[in-house]
Amino acid sequence: MTLNKLSLSLLVVLGAGCTTVPPVPLSADLPDCFNSNYDKERRLFTIRNATAETVNQQCRLTVSSSGGVASDSRIPAGRYTAYLSNGGGGGGGGTLQNSTGGGGGGGGAGAKDTQVTVNLPAGDYRLTIGLGGPGGTACGAGFGGGPGWTGSPSNVVRMASGEVIVGAPGAEIYARPSRAQNERSSGKQDGHGGSGPGQTTGGQGGSDPAGSAVVAATAGESRLASGRVAAGGAAGKDPLDRNIAGEGGGGGASRQGAGGTGGGENLAGQEAPPTRGALGSGGGGGEGTVSDCNPGGRGGHGYIAFRMN
Repeated sequence: MTLNKLSLSLLVVLGAGCTTVPPVPLSADLPDCFNSNYDKERRLFTIRNATAETVNQQCRLTVSSSGGVASDSRIPAGRYTAYLSNGGGGGGGGTLQNSTGGGGGGGGAGAKDTQVTVNLPAGDYRLTIGLGGPGGTACGAGFGGGPGWTGSPSNVVRMASGEVIVGAPGAEIYARPSRAQNERSSGKQDGHGGSGPGQTTGGQGGSDPAGSAVVAATAGESRLASGRVAAGGAAGKDPLDRNIAGEGGGGGASRQGAGGTGGGENLAGQEAPPTRGALGSGGGGGEGTVSDCNPGGRGGHGYIAFRMN
């Protein structure tokens, strides 16, 4: 995988350790994680009720004295397997088809799932859960569909010491790049999906400049049995088959489920927008036809889970 300049700079920040990351006040006003971010069905903490401007959600997890078992309202001190995921990458925006190319945007990449054994002594912990990356913008005058944004990072920090238990140091101060920064760092606006540290690159928008019936890359949803990392599906262009022309690629999968589906016209002739993927997975790519182009879908939000050993 080739990382762009923005991704490389983020890797430096996320891998530098606590000594180089500006400290963030450990506010006593953080909401209780079980009240604000717990998903009882999946038995994990994730994003709830996020706004468009949100980069992450933070909450306080209180680990009680040892004894007893973990439940839907408490975590006792002990040894756990921690599962953590950043937000998935956003799908690429569609590009208008013309004589030189164009087509649906690529699906966003699924985020890497971290699995590590940790000891959690009694005390308070701050959970930072990353939002899925927004989808790329639809094509503008003379420009191809924009690239999807990478998902925001997640981490778990012990509040008494500032120690990062699992995840990316500095996740709590992560700032999403502006649209201009995202497009500059991603290179050519060809509708490719989001990528970033711990992720593979989403597929880019396909094209068939020769006008033949052979698509440059078929639209499809990327599956992953291991649940570790998945590339987003590439989107194709087939000028002779309107049923799939300009369909966006499917997002890469994650441990929690499949990536989002790409936008486009289905076999029934109905328009279907790109969808957000499951937790940690990539968003679907936007449609791109000779007359229309749409933005990509948002990546699935990150998550954090603890399973007692």
